[in-house]
Amino acid sequence: MPTALKRNVIQQLSLTYRAMMLAFDAQVGHPLPRWRIILALAERGTCSQKFLAEHCRLDPASLTRQLQSMEALGWLSRATDPDDNRLTNVTLTEAGMAVHDEATPRRQAFFDDTLAGMTPDEIATLESALLHLEAQFKSVASRAKSGASGDMQPKPGTGGEARRRATTAPNATDTTPARKRASKNAS
Repeated sequence: MPTALKRNVIQQLSLTYRAMMLAFDAQVGHPLPRWRIILALAERGTCSQKFLAEHCRLDPASLTRQLQSMEALGWLSRATDPDDNRLTNVTLTEAGMAVHDEATPRRQAFFDDTLAGMTPDEIATLESALLHLEAQFKSVASRAKSGASGDMQPKPGTGGEARRRATTAPNATDTTPARKRASKNAS
């Protein structure tokens, strides 16, 4: 497949995702990250912030900001876990459950409206393609992280090879404070 076509597909996926996020917020009345938190708490009951971050695929700082604003609205409460004071548990309040119950039909309408005109086979094919892409994205991220943790392979001609050698094998002219201390202690 030509590179331009691959690039266009990934760019279109990004544009589609942004359009989906805007449409979800407009129809359901809540940004998708906030809705994921509400839904997780409604379905599972009390959850730790750590679980919510992983389950909702939010970085902990973003989750904390969401939880703070939802708590200020009276939709949830947070408390230290009685069995492990390192964890903070989150629970929907009655007001939060009312938000869930009121928005759930709009969420279903969103699904129905956005997939209107597609056959069940087309929806299954799209789901399969999206699952494949998700697995590929995770694989690429995993390889990139493992490569960044020390097994870097710089491209030829970028100067990266010299930088990698310099960081992995200090020479006698290295004058960093740690190198100076090591030389002083050796004498």
